[in-house]
Amino acid sequence: MACGGDVQTLCFLSNLTSAEWAAWVQALGSIAAIGGAAWIAIHQAKLQQRNALELHATEQRSAKLDTARTISVLATNSAMAMKHIAGQLKDRGAVHQAAEKLVHVDIGEIARIDTYVARIPLQTQPHSIVTLIMVLGATVRQFKEKVEMALRLHRQMDGAMFEDFFKTLGELNASIMATCRDIDAEVKRLEA
Repeated sequence: MACGGDVQTLCFLSNLTSAEWAAWVQALGSIAAIGGAAWIAIHQAKLQQRNALELHATEQRSAKLDTARTISVLATNSAMAMKHIAGQLKDRGAVHQAAEKLVHVDIGEIARIDTYVARIPLQTQPHSIVTLIMVLGATVRQFKEKVEMALRLHRQMDGAMFEDFFKTLGELNASIMATCRDIDAEVKRLEA
């Protein structure tokens, strides 16, 4: 290849004119710009997807924590209601008066709490709290049934049956307090 004296011809391994070289450089620059724009778009899409996943995970953690806190409040309210009712039914005379409707006993409140706990959809709860919700529900239900039974059968109950009744109420109150502590510990774990 011989280079001529033509000013329009660039001479290094090619017979292209400077206009042709400019076109090639422009084409390569355009390809690079398109490739860069595509890389930026892909990178931004990946970044947006990662941010969306992180936001979703944060929202899920927050929802689980909110649920656990709600369960904790429900458990605490259940414990307070059970303690209050046990206090209203502190002896045989109180049971007889409540059964004869001479004094008011808040058994309706424990029935409502039993309904609330029974309606908790376990499949949507944090797995670490499902067993605690089941224990809460069983404790409230047993307490309600035991009180209703005593109010219904108070005239047939002897001293041993009353002793068993008061002992069971005490055990159920102790059980729900332990469940409240366990739920609170789980809330703290979820907060961490």
